Amino acid sequence: MRPTNSSKWTFLLAAMAAAIFFPPRQAIAQEKQARELAAAEFDKLHQMIKPQAGESRWMEITWYPNVWEARQKAAAEGKPLFLWAGSGGAPAAGC
Repeated sequence: MRPTNSSKWTFLLAAMAAAIFFPPRQAIAQEKQARELAAAEFDKLHQMIKPQAGESRWMEITWYPNVWEARQKAAAEGKPLFLWAGSGGAPAAGC
C-alpha cells in the first residue's frame, strides 16, 4: 500500500510540531545556562555599555532649541553662536 499525499503532509506536520514543542534536552539545558549567565553578567555588561564620564563631551554643552534665547545668551557673554541643523530639522538628542 502506497502512502497518499495527505498522509505524507500529515506526517511532515506532526514531525515539525514535535520538533517545535518538544526540543531536545540539550537545547533546554543550554537555554537555561544562557539565561543564568545573562542574569549574572547583566550588571557588569550594563556598566560597560553605558556612556562613561567624558566620553560624550557634546552632551555637556547647554544646547538651546530656541535660536532667540541662544542669540541673547551668546551676545551677553560675547561668544559666537553655533547652529546645527540637518535636512530633517533639529538633531534627535542633545537639545
